[in-house]
Amino acid sequence: MVEALYRALEADPDHVPDQLPRRLAELDPTDREAAISRLLPDRVARRWLRRALLPYLPAAAAAALAERLLAFPDDYSAMHRDRTTAAVVARLSRSVLLDAAPFLAGSNAAAALWEHLASRGPAPVVAAATRVFAAGDALARETTLYLLLVDRFPPAALPAAERRELIALGAADPDDETRGIAADLAAEEAPDLLLDSLARWVRDPAERARTAAWDAAFTDDAVTATSDATALAHDESAPLPARESAVLALGEQLATEQVERLLAELVLDPSEAVATAAAALLWSRHRSPLVALAAARSPHAPVRAIAERLLHPTLGSPAAGGFRPGAADQGFDLYDQFRREMRVTDPDDRRQDP
Repeated sequence: MVEALYRALEADPDHVPDQLPRRLAELDPTDREAAISRLLPDRVARRWLRRALLPYLPAAAAAALAERLLAFPDDYSAMHRDRTTAAVVARLSRSVLLDAAPFLAGSNAAAALWEHLASRGPAPVVAAATRVFAAGDALARETTLYLLLVDRFPPAALPAAERRELIALGAADPDDETRGIAADLAAEEAPDLLLDSLARWVRDPAERARTAAWDAAFTDDAVTATSDATALAHDESAPLPARESAVLALGEQLATEQVERLLAELVLDPSEAVATAAAALLWSRHRSPLVALAAARSPHAPVRAIAERLLHPTLGSPAAGGFRPGAADQGFDLYDQFRREMRVTDPDDRRQDP
């Protein structure tokens, strides 16, 4: 029968006659085990076992086969979609499923894992997620946060207390991306996780985490956050990425008249990264003559280039002190160059070029 099955799989693996899985499932356990052992080394045959045979096996036999099918990690690569791996998840025993959670959470069966566990309530979901954060790789941990907490249609709808527990796990993660996702969630759902150790969070290596921390701080107390961010932006002993994030947070949260004096100071900062961050805000959000004139004196060429563009008498920005409508020099007209290049083509037309 195994030979007949191999021929059918080689001919068309998606249309193997229905009687073959039934016949294989009905074999004596010893003969069935021998047949399955011959099929397992072949990738196409394993896919058929997951898709066609598992549904026909008794519960205990299906659980045993599902566990054996876990031994082929390439079949579960997140780079390859395969719906048949969900059948393995559905037939694993609870203990094996929890043990395999760190692996499955980063696989193409991740959504099936959480859907299956969620059918038993939030407790198994949290228990498995805790295992993932303890033993899973970065992909598994990041995918877990996305599927359980970020996705608009999560496979498991968790109560607030369980969501907070998972956010806290993510916030303690060593991976920058995972920690950044958790910080974003904390800023919205559990800001105290950030505010209780704000000085650490605004210096976090992950930019996304720093941004989330400042969002939480400004939402909680804008006056104190402004003072803290200003102090950090000026602190030359602080990590440069942290200073840049403080500058950007001030630029995002404050009006131009509130932040222009600070930006005028920072475009002159000895650090090019900090000065450039301030100049970027001048360009994108806070066009002010005070800041533009200061930027023109910056020791950093990229900052001076921004100031030169904004202060240009004909191409500059009125808001930043450049070209102003109504001034003696009316600025640049797109068609001036075309007018200068015009030539009279009609010999009877004696008009002069402008």
